[in-house]
Order: sequence, then C-alpha cells, then structure tokens
Amino acid sequence: MFNFDYQFEKVLRMKKVIIVLISIICSGSMLFGQNTAFDSRLLVRYSVEELNEIKKENPSEIKFLTYCLDNAFYIGDYPKEKEGKINLDGVKQVENINEINLYELKIEILDGRNQLFSINNNSKLLVVYDTKFLRQKFQKSRR
Repeated sequence: MFNFDYQFEKVLRMKKVIIVLISIICSGSMLFGQNTAFDSRLLVRYSVEELNEIKKENPSEIKFLTYCLDNAFYIGDYPKEKEGKINLDGVKQVENINEINLYELKIEILDGRNQLFSINNNSKLLVVYDTKFLRQKFQKSRR
C-alpha cells in the first residue's frame, strides 16, 4: 500500500540533506576561494599566505611582482672584449635561459642599482634592472 505521508517526508529529508551539502560546498569554496591563483614562479620566494596578505594590503604590488618575473631583466651576449673588465655581481648557472626566474636564482631586485651576472661561464650576461626603473616601466605598461 502506498503511504503518501511517508514518501513526502522522505523527499523533504532528501531536500534538507541536499541543502546542507550545498551550504557546506559553498562555504568551503568561499574559505578556500580567498587563495587567489598566483603565478607559480612567485611561490619560490613567497608563501600563498604572504601573497594573499600582499594582495590584501596592496593589490598593485602583486601585479608588480608578477610583472617583474618577465620584465625585471635583460639577457644578452657576454661581450668577450670586456672579459675581466665588467664588475659582476655574481655568476649564475642556468639550464634554460628562456625560463629564468630571479627568485629561483636568489636574486633580489635592488633600489637604485642594476646588477650584472655572468650566466653559464660567460656565455651570456644577465642584467637585472633596479626597482625605480622597473616601477616606471610597470606604470607605463598599465596605461
């Protein structure tokens, strides 16, 4: 025999369970949704928590840090005629010069001074721009 009240109660319980599950999923995604996707190359230097804090305090700084990943340096041929005459800030070994990450190389961008590094035993020269120049370049790129 068909018990309509029983079936109705069963449907109501299922709806409540679905509503609770949807609420849990939404609240979980809101909690974890605060972790904005950052360029993974930044994670070499900063934790996700630090990047979230920087973004919260100064959103344009995250954009600047991301901009620096690809624009903070120049790679050129090492001038053989200047060998021994260039004041280098160091020597870096790099497997793929097309995928340089300054943070992996443990290079800090300095205020007021470009840096010069020899790459792979003087085959290439890495020029890292100073912060002031980079900020100007960054501002121009945003116009």
